[in-house]
Amino acid sequence: MAKCNISINFNGSADQITKMAQQAISGEGGSFSGDDAAGKFVIPSSLGKVEGSYLVDNQSFNINISDKPFLLSCNRIEQELRKYIR
Repeated sequence: MAKCNISINFNGSADQITKMAQQAISGEGGSFSGDDAAGKFVIPSSLGKVEGSYLVDNQSFNINISDKPFLLSCNRIEQELRKYIR
């Protein structure tokens, strides 16, 4: 069961959004695997790792956080993701 569900609408192609996500996650020292439709990621944070998966549906990037540090809120995770995924 997901701990956080986040949906980010985007303009452009699925290829563009997944490349943007991959670059942002890799740039933070995380790992990213997947394609233009779906995949998984792990992002390190000072409180511990954030693990999740994504699914691209039309112009929506749907993210399910499966594991996160207790002290890191879903709202904070969403704020950070929105900085990188537009």
